[in-house]
Amino acid sequence: MTSNNTATSENAFFIEREEVFGLINALSVLQNSNTQGITISHDDALRRLRAIVDKYLECPTLLDPHLESMVHRLILPARAIVHELFLSQLADDICENADDENGTNIDKLSNLMHLLSAIYAISKVRGRKYIQRLMPHDAVDVEPVLTTLRWFGWIERQERGLGNSSYDAHRLKITNCIQLLQHQQNEARDCEAKLWESIHSLLTWLGIISLVPFDLHSIDSSLEDATNDNSGVGNSVTLVQSIVRTSASHLGDYGATRETAAACLASLLSRPDLQDLELEGFVKWSVQILYCFRSGQVPLDVETTQLLFPVPEDTPTIFLVMGVLQTLVTLVKTGHRSNLLSTEQKLKGIEKLWEQAILTAESSAAGSVILRKLFVKLFARIGCAHLPPRVATWRYQRGKRSLVENLMNGMMNTQKDDATNSICQNNKTSLSNNDLFFVPDQVEDAADQLLRCLTDPATIVRWSAAKGIGRLTERLPAICVDDVLDAILKICSDLENDRAWHGACLALAELARRGLLLPERLRDVVPIVVQAIGYDIRRGQHSVGTHVRDAACYTCWAFARAYEPSVLKPHVSTLSAALVLTSLFDREVNCRRAASAAFQESVGRQGADSFLHGIEILTTADYFSLGNRNDSFLNIALRIAKFEEYRTVIIRHLSDVKLVHWDRDIRQLSAKSLAQIAKLCPTYCASAVLPKLIEQCFHNDIVIRHGSLIGCAELVLVFGELNMLQDGGVIGDKKTALAELVPSIEKARLYRGRGGEVMRAAACRMIECLCRSGLPLTVKQQVRLLDSVDACLQHPNEDIQNNAAEALRALLCNHFPVGEKGPSTRLQNRVVDKYVSIVRTEDNAAATRGFSLALGVLPAKLLAPTHEVLDSVLECLCYALAKESLVGGEGDAETRRNSIISLVNVCKTVGFERNENMDTNPSSICPLTRCQAKKVFDSLLLAMEDYSTDRRGDVGSWSRIAAMKGLETLAYLAIESSNAFPRNARGIYSSEPSYEEAADNTPSFKKRAEDFLGNYHSLSSEKCVIPQTYFDEELCASIMCALLKQLGEKLDVVRCQAGGCLERLLTARSPRVPFVSHRDMLIKALRVGEESTNWSNAAVTFPLLMRAVNIEGYFSSILEGIIVSVGGLTESVSKNSSASLFEWIRVCRQLKATQKLLQMGEVFLELFSRFKRNGRVLLPLLSTLDKLLSHGYLEELLIMNNGSFIVNLMVSLTNEANGCSDVKRLLAIVKVSLNMIQLDLDTAATMRESILPLVMTMLLNPYPRVRQFTAEELYVKIEEDGDKLFDNQSSLESVTQLLLNVVWNDEYDHHGHIVKSRNQVADLMGVSLPEEARRVKIGTTDPRAVLRDEFASYASLVKSA
Repeated sequence: MTSNNTATSENAFFIEREEVFGLINALSVLQNSNTQGITISHDDALRRLRAIVDKYLECPTLLDPHLESMVHRLILPARAIVHELFLSQLADDICENADDENGTNIDKLSNLMHLLSAIYAISKVRGRKYIQRLMPHDAVDVEPVLTTLRWFGWIERQERGLGNSSYDAHRLKITNCIQLLQHQQNEARDCEAKLWESIHSLLTWLGIISLVPFDLHSIDSSLEDATNDNSGVGNSVTLVQSIVRTSASHLGDYGATRETAAACLASLLSRPDLQDLELEGFVKWSVQILYCFRSGQVPLDVETTQLLFPVPEDTPTIFLVMGVLQTLVTLVKTGHRSNLLSTEQKLKGIEKLWEQAILTAESSAAGSVILRKLFVKLFARIGCAHLPPRVATWRYQRGKRSLVENLMNGMMNTQKDDATNSICQNNKTSLSNNDLFFVPDQVEDAADQLLRCLTDPATIVRWSAAKGIGRLTERLPAICVDDVLDAILKICSDLENDRAWHGACLALAELARRGLLLPERLRDVVPIVVQAIGYDIRRGQHSVGTHVRDAACYTCWAFARAYEPSVLKPHVSTLSAALVLTSLFDREVNCRRAASAAFQESVGRQGADSFLHGIEILTTADYFSLGNRNDSFLNIALRIAKFEEYRTVIIRHLSDVKLVHWDRDIRQLSAKSLAQIAKLCPTYCASAVLPKLIEQCFHNDIVIRHGSLIGCAELVLVFGELNMLQDGGVIGDKKTALAELVPSIEKARLYRGRGGEVMRAAACRMIECLCRSGLPLTVKQQVRLLDSVDACLQHPNEDIQNNAAEALRALLCNHFPVGEKGPSTRLQNRVVDKYVSIVRTEDNAAATRGFSLALGVLPAKLLAPTHEVLDSVLECLCYALAKESLVGGEGDAETRRNSIISLVNVCKTVGFERNENMDTNPSSICPLTRCQAKKVFDSLLLAMEDYSTDRRGDVGSWSRIAAMKGLETLAYLAIESSNAFPRNARGIYSSEPSYEEAADNTPSFKKRAEDFLGNYHSLSSEKCVIPQTYFDEELCASIMCALLKQLGEKLDVVRCQAGGCLERLLTARSPRVPFVSHRDMLIKALRVGEESTNWSNAAVTFPLLMRAVNIEGYFSSILEGIIVSVGGLTESVSKNSSASLFEWIRVCRQLKATQKLLQMGEVFLELFSRFKRNGRVLLPLLSTLDKLLSHGYLEELLIMNNGSFIVNLMVSLTNEANGCSDVKRLLAIVKVSLNMIQLDLDTAATMRESILPLVMTMLLNPYPRVRQFTAEELYVKIEEDGDKLFDNQSSLESVTQLLLNVVWNDEYDHHGHIVKSRNQVADLMGVSLPEEARRVKIGTTDPRAVLRDEFASYASLVKSA
C-alpha cells in the first residue's frame, strides 16, 4: 500500500473529526458574544472534547493527520487573547477600567483557560513533545506568554496559601480582572477548565518560544525601561531572569506541571548565551537543594544567587527535589557536554553537584521510587558526559539480518556472512586495541551507582539502571567492558536476591542489544540466563521469581536478534530446552508467553535448522493457546513431547522441578502431565522416575512428599493401562512398595502436622489409582486401604472427603468380590450398615457429610443385593436430605447436599426396574421399584423447598441446586426405564408419527391402566407385557413448576442452574420428555433455542419469566419465585424483578384481568401459610407487599370480595407477629399494615376493623424499637389521611400529641404510662380492645435479670461433649 493510501486509511479512523472541529470552534469564541450557530457552553464543549480524544489514548497516532489543524485552531485564538491582555496591562489606566471592561477581560481569561485546557487534553493523549512542535514560536510571543503564565501562577499560589512567596516577581501588575478570576476559581470548584492545565500548556508554549535563535536580551522590554529610567537599573529583573524564576517556581508542583516546568527550564538553560550566570547559578542552587533535602540544614557556604534562585529557608519538599533532578537530567541530555565541562569553574560546580547527588541517593532521604529513578538517569548521563561522545568500534555487529533469508536460504548464506563478519571483527579488534583513553573517576562512580541500582526494590529503577549501563558501556574502551560484565555476573552470586537477578538480566539484555556482549563471553553468560529462566525461590506460602523469568526470556529474545546463528549455535540446545519448558510449564501466563515469544524470535532469527522442530512447536504453542494453563500442561506439552529431542527433558523437568513446586495446583497438573507423557516412554519412567518418586514420598518436606505421592499415583494408573504391572515386568519389584505405600505413610505418621490435609487427599488419589490400575492386593491390604478411606471420609475438609469417595468407589468396584448369594454378612455390616448407621445417628457433622457422600459411590452389588438393603439406604438418604434433619442438634447443609447427590447416584447405579415380561428372571441386583422411585422424586421435590440459612447465607441453595440436577438426571432415567413411552432407539416406521409427536401424545397413566386391564383377560399363552412407567403427568408438572419457581430466585447461581435444566428438558430429543404442559408456549415465552440465554443475568431472566406467568399451570410457581426476588436485598435483582412484576400488573389492570390479581393474592396468602416463621422467605415477601402497596398496584385486590384479602392477610400478619423475635420482620409487618390503610377505597371500614387492632398491639410490643417505629409510622399516616381517620379535629390533635410526646422506646414502663397512652390512642381512633389487652404490662422486669442456672451453659457443653 502506498503512503497516500495509508494516510487515507488513517483519516477514516478519526470518525469524530467533524464533531471535534465543531467543538474547537465553540471554544474559540467568547461565551457571551452571541455568536450565531454556537449553542454549547465552553464547559460542555471541553468535557465532550476530553471524552472524544481520551478514546485514542491506546493509539494516539490516529490523530496525527489532524493534530496540526486542531492545535492551530486552539492556539491562534489563545494567542490573540494573550496579546490583548498583555497590551492592556501595559496601559497606565488599567486599574481604573470600568466594571464592564473588567467583565470582558474575565470572559477572555475564562475563554483562554478553556482553550489551554483543550490543548492539554490533546497533549495528554499525543504527548507534550509532539504538541510543542506545533505551537507558534515567534519572538513577539515571549513576553505575553510569560506574563500570562505569571498571572496564572499568582492565582495558583493564592489558592495554595503562598501569596507572599518571594517568587511574586517585580513588574507583575495584578489587575482587577485577575483578582476577580482568582475569586471565581475559589468559588467555582466544578469548572471544567482547570488552572493547572492552563499553566501546563503555557509552560509547554514557553519552552518552545524560549529557543528563538537570537539573543533574548534583544526582545527584553525591561532593558528599555531601565535605560529610560536610570533609577531602576539595579533593581530591574530581566526577561531571562523572569523566565528562569517563573519556571523554577513550578518545579515544586505536585502534578504534571512539574515535568513541563523542568523541560522548559532545561531548554532555556541549554542556550549557549545563558552559560555564564544562569546555568552556573542553577547548578549551585541544585547543590543547595540537595544538601538541604539530605541533611535538613541550610548550607553555610551559600553564594549569592538569590536574584535567580532563592536559598531554601526550610527543608525542600520531595516534589521540588524531583523537579530539580528532572531539570538536571533533561539539561544533561539536551545540552552539549562542552557547556557543562568546558571551564574549570563549571567543572567545579558539577563536581559539587555530583558529590551531593551520590550522598543523597545513598541516604535514607531518597525513599521515593521516582526520586531514585531520576538519580539513576542523572548518574548515567553525567557519566556519559565525561566520556567521548562516540560509539565504541569494538562492539559486535551482526550486520544484515533477514528473516526471509534465514527461513529460505538456511545455513548457506549464513556461513558466508560468518566468514565476512569474522574478518570485520578481527579488524575492529585490532583497531580497538589502539583505541585507549583515560577514563575519569566520575565514570567509575557512575558505573558503581548504576550497578548498585540494579538491585533496587523498584522495577522501573532497575530498568533505568540497565539502560544506563548500556549507554555508559557503549563509550568505554574494550578493556573496561569485561570489568562491567564481571560485576553484573557477580550480582547473580546471591541466589536469594531476586532483585539482583532481575536487574542483571535486564543489563545483559541491554548489552546484547547494543553489541557490547562479545561472543567469547557467551559461555559465561548463557548458564546464568538459563538458570534465571527457571528462577523460582520459595518464600513461605508463595515464591518470587516471576519478574526474573520474564526478564530472562527478554534476554534470550535479545540474544536471538544480536548474534549470528554460528555464534549462538553452541548454546542453542540449552536455550531452546529452557524456553520450551518455561513456555509450557511456567505458573504465570506472562512468563509462558514471554518464553514463547523468545523462542519464536530465535527460530526466526537463528533459523529453523538451529532450533529443531521450531516451526511445529510454534504452531502448537502459540500466544493464545498458552494462555490456558491446563491446556499447556495437559495438551500442548503432550504434543511437543512427541519430539524425542524434548521428551526426556520434559519428563525430567516435570519429575524433578514441577512435582516439587510450591503451588499445589501446579503439582497436580504436573502429575497428570507426567502420566500422559509417560505413555510415550513408559520404560524410562518406570526405571528412572518411579523409584525416585517412591523414595521421596517419605521426604521431610511436605511439598516434595505430596508431589511425589501424586506423581506415583498417576504413573501407576498409566502403567496399569499399559499392562506393565504383571509379574516379571519392569515394575515387578516395585509392586509391593506401591501396595504398601499408603500404609507406610500412615505408619510414619506423615498425616500429622502442617500439610497433613494435602497428604490425605494425595493418599486417597493413590488408593484410587492403585485399584483402577489392576494391581493385585491381598485381602489384608484391601481391608487396610478401606480403613484408610474411612478415616479420610470423616475428615472436616471437603476436598479430602471427595477424594476419599472416589477412592472408595474404585476400591469397592475392583476388589471385595461378591458371590451369587450377595455380599457376606461381614462385608455388609462393614460397609453399608456402618455407613447408614453413622449417617443416621452420628453427632459429628464431618462424619455424616463424608459417609452420606460415600453411600452414593457404593457399587450395586452392595447397595441392592435385596430390596431391604436398598430400602434402608434410600430411607437413610431421604431422611438425611430433609431440611428438618439434625446433626448434633443442628441442621447441616453439607450433609443434606451430599445426601441428595448420593441419592441420585444410587438411583443411577441400581437403575429402575424394567419389568418387560411377567416371567422375566430376577437379577442379582434389585433395581428401584415404582414405590421407591416415587419416594425418591418426592424427596428431591421436597429438597427444592430448602431455604435454610446460617451465617454463610442461603446454604439451602446448595440443596436446591443439587436437587435440580438430580431431578433432571432421574427424569431422563425414568423415561428410558418406562416401557409405555415410544423409544427413538427402536425406530419408527414412516407410516407412524414421528418420535416427538409420539412422545407428546403419550396417553395418561389412567388411560394406559384401563387399556391394560381391558386386554389382560384376553391374553392366554402370549407373554403379558405390563405397562410400567416411572414418569407421569403429575411428576412432570411438579418438576416443571419447581424449576420455574427457582428460575425466579434471587440468587444468580440458582437461576442459572434452573434455566439450564429447563432448556435441556424442553429441548431434549433422546429421550424426549413427555407430559410437558403447553410445551410450545413455554418454549416461545422463554425463547428457548433461539439464542444462548444468560439466566444468571437478572435483566434478561425476569422479563422472560413474566412472559410465561400466564401459561396455565405455572402461574403460582412463577409468582412464588419472583415475589421473593422483588423483596430481596440485591439491588440489581430487586430492580429488574420489580420492573417485570409491576409491568405485568399494569397490563392486567389495563385488560381488567382481575382474576389474575386475585390469584396473585392467593399466592401471597399461601406463602404466609407454607413458610410460617421462616424469615428467609417472609421478610422478602413483606418487602414485596410493601412495594406493591406503596405504588398502588394492589388497589383492585383490596376491594375484591368485600375486602376478604385484607381480612385474610391481616390474620396471617397477626399470627406471624405473635411471638416473633425478629425485629426486622416486625418492622416490615408494621409498614405493610399501615400501607394497607387506603381510606379512599370502598373497603375502608374493613381496613379499620382489621388493621388498626394489630397496629395498637404493635404499640405495646416488647421491643422498644418496634414500639417507636410503629408510633412514627402511625403519626405519618395520620398526617397524610388524618381527616379521613377521625370524625372530629380534637381527637386528631389528641392522638397526634400522644404519638409525639410519649417516649415509646422507653425500655421500662414501671408506671404504665405507655399502656395508658396506647389505650387512649385506641379509644380516640375507635378501636375496641379486649379487656386483657388493655391491662398488658411491658418492661416491668428486665428479661436479662431473670434468675437462671449459672451452670446451665457449662452443663450443655458437657452433655454435648
